[in-house]
Amino acid sequence: SKSMDDAMKQMATLQGAGGSQSAAIQAMMGQMLAKAFGSSSMPTLGSILSGRPSTIVSPGTNVRDAAIKMTESRKSALIVDEGELVGIFGFKDCMGRCVAKELPLELTDISSVMTPNPETVTPETTVLEAMQIMHDQKFLTLPVVAQNGHVIGVVDVMDIINGCGGSEGWRSLFDNTMEMADDFSDTGSMHSMQSASRSVRTSRTSRTVATVPKKVDRPVSKLRPKKPLIGSSSDSVLSIVQMLCKKRGDAALLTGPGGGLVGILTDTDVTRRLVAKHLDAASTSSSAIMTPNPKFVSMEDSAMDALTCMIENHFRHLPVVDSSGAVVALLDIAKCLNDALSILEKSNSKNSKSMDDA
Repeated sequence: SKSMDDAMKQMATLQGAGGSQSAAIQAMMGQMLAKAFGSSSMPTLGSILSGRPSTIVSPGTNVRDAAIKMTESRKSALIVDEGELVGIFGFKDCMGRCVAKELPLELTDISSVMTPNPETVTPETTVLEAMQIMHDQKFLTLPVVAQNGHVIGVVDVMDIINGCGGSEGWRSLFDNTMEMADDFSDTGSMHSMQSASRSVRTSRTSRTVATVPKKVDRPVSKLRPKKPLIGSSSDSVLSIVQMLCKKRGDAALLTGPGGGLVGILTDTDVTRRLVAKHLDAASTSSSAIMTPNPKFVSMEDSAMDALTCMIENHFRHLPVVDSSGAVVALLDIAKCLNDALSILEKSNSKNSKSMDDA
């Protein structure tokens, strides 16, 4: 495509001028995401956070109170002491370091369970630079602090994706990286010849909500969804969160008596619907705080439609089921984005080698 050709030319120019791989990859992403921005400039983290609430607490704040503030802002907590950022406490931290370990939440200072001295970025950082940093460092969140030390807020993967406008630019990025992946794979041509209908369903109705034939499409399996962590909706929240922590997960897919998908339970749900509501993890059923009847896709459905569904609905996770309705995988938008950047790096290295050999 023309956007890919332009991106490769810009990448080559950057490398020829001694630019870094990060700069080259950001140039490629910028070309692919151009549709999302139109004539606007690349958004900065400062512009994304402008006017949005943040969760700033002191080191002596207890976990329960912090969780209530996190629920109100839907943001990780930033721990500030005398104007200086000293730590960060996320939803996964609340679930894993506190709920799973059955700590007394009102008696536990957040300073004892936070991640101390997190790396920060400035509000002038662009979304592309932030994506690269999060990919390279395997971060899910980035605190934003002005050069004078003023704590502005925190961005996560969903902020980055949603801050880049509509889904068109992201469709271009993912479509191009899947095309690159095809070039690396002997089975790529077979995948690209497959066609699929647009198909995103809900677990309540199991119906197709849209059907639009597409000439060339790639299946959800091309996105390499991760192995699901499955529990029963009748299990206690404590049982589910301890399972998630043991397996280092952040979302469980919950099944009903018949074995079918009935809900999804994430680290965010645990903070917002359990901790902030003063519920007890051991005596609360997972069904009481799960998100019921989540949308889902199958391995054969359109990868682009699945990604578009996640982006437009602000979903971090999307379950994948087989033809019988059994849960087989889980799409994670953060993993999809991380994989896309890894493919760009691989393509960049391959292109650099080709230039060196020429």
